[in-house]
Amino acid sequence: MFTDQRVALYKRSLEDALRRNENVVIFDEPAIGKFVQFAVQSGDGEIVVDIPVEELNDISFNWLKPHMEVTRDQKGEVVSLQKIIKAEFTQYAAEYTDWVFTKIFQLPDTHEVTVNIFS
Repeated sequence: MFTDQRVALYKRSLEDALRRNENVVIFDEPAIGKFVQFAVQSGDGEIVVDIPVEELNDISFNWLKPHMEVTRDQKGEVVSLQKIIKAEFTQYAAEYTDWVFTKIFQLPDTHEVTVNIFS
């Protein structure tokens, strides 16, 4: 799948989730299992990019940390990095997702993705 096809798929999927009031969108690279998930908050007009720390190595985590918020569990352990994006900026969210897959996870420009949308 080429970059423009993936970005269009990401954008369309996020817009579908917003329109249908779904809560979660997960984009998964099936060959190695890397994923980017979104919490969709239609009522608040936001989509939240959420990348669990187990998806990241130390270098990737430290590179993303200045661009995203660190979230912690009740024990203070880091669980994920998050970025809040206004719902009207689905194109930006789609491009950001592709950037994470290609630059952070270092997948080839022709990698495949699957989509899961649910509540």
